[in-house]
Amino acid sequence: MRTKQMIKPFLTYSEQIRKLRDEKGLIIKDEAHAVEILTQAGYFSFINGYKTPFKDPATGKYKKGSTFEDIENLYLFDEALREVFFKYLLNVEQKLKSHISYYFSEEHGNSLEAYTNFFNYDYKDAKKAEEIFRLLGELNRVITANFKEVNLNHYILDHANIPLWVLTKKLTFGNISKMLNMFPAPLQTKISKNYVNLTSTSQLSVIISLLVLFRNTCAHNDRLYNYRVNKVKLPCLKLHKELRIPRFPNGDFACGQQDLFAAVIALRYLLDEKSFASFFQELQKLIQNHPNNSVFSKPELAGSMGFPQKWEEMAAFSLK
Repeated sequence: MRTKQMIKPFLTYSEQIRKLRDEKGLIIKDEAHAVEILTQAGYFSFINGYKTPFKDPATGKYKKGSTFEDIENLYLFDEALREVFFKYLLNVEQKLKSHISYYFSEEHGNSLEAYTNFFNYDYKDAKKAEEIFRLLGELNRVITANFKEVNLNHYILDHANIPLWVLTKKLTFGNISKMLNMFPAPLQTKISKNYVNLTSTSQLSVIISLLVLFRNTCAHNDRLYNYRVNKVKLPCLKLHKELRIPRFPNGDFACGQQDLFAAVIALRYLLDEKSFASFFQELQKLIQNHPNNSVFSKPELAGSMGFPQKWEEMAAFSLK
């Protein structure tokens, strides 16, 4: 029979500091600064979010030499990492929204009735029918929720219509990803041809599904550096082979399919050359500027992100 766990008592910021220092063995050089950080970030987000690399799982205490500043540096690194990824994920999101609204409207017209019509999706696939109904329900929910918003209201009152290219401004990356997946194969193919380095429509669908999860992680200010997705897996791409990433007996790669490096690979395929070069430069600079320490070294940090040893070489490889 499971015993009921005791509720942890409330601790003031000073008590939290004393617990970290006296009970857990964390070196805290500036207590006032530590209290300020905990006040701003919160114990759960700051300590629980970033303590793992610095703790000894056997003792539950911090490894010898671990400091509050080490945790703070990792916290700040992750914050900056989210900003870099989020900026370029928005680039991918906007590009996909543009392609979806253009090619769908080219084929079916730009009326509200067109993109809320069940029969303009892949309804012949019985497995997708329920998903299509859910998608249409979400589209109607977004329209209703934003009915009084100036741009939508203008189109409704003056044109009795909301073109898809207007509605996409209110749709999430997840909404757009589902819409892409629910389109008939010929329409998906038209869209995927805009991503010249991909070899199949299914690759685009999987990559977008993966990037939606990373985008949501960034948007919700969740920990990013060691985040791994579990709902989708990046397919085998040329870059995996170019980087000579080891493979397991089941065919999976040791990294680059569900970790943060998978998102880097995905961006390499979906961003234009100039945008990816800017992204990669910012990423390199961020990692290079991160302080190194003996408890959680920079190579260990890169490894926890899923980055292989020669990850920086990927920018020079051709995707074709």
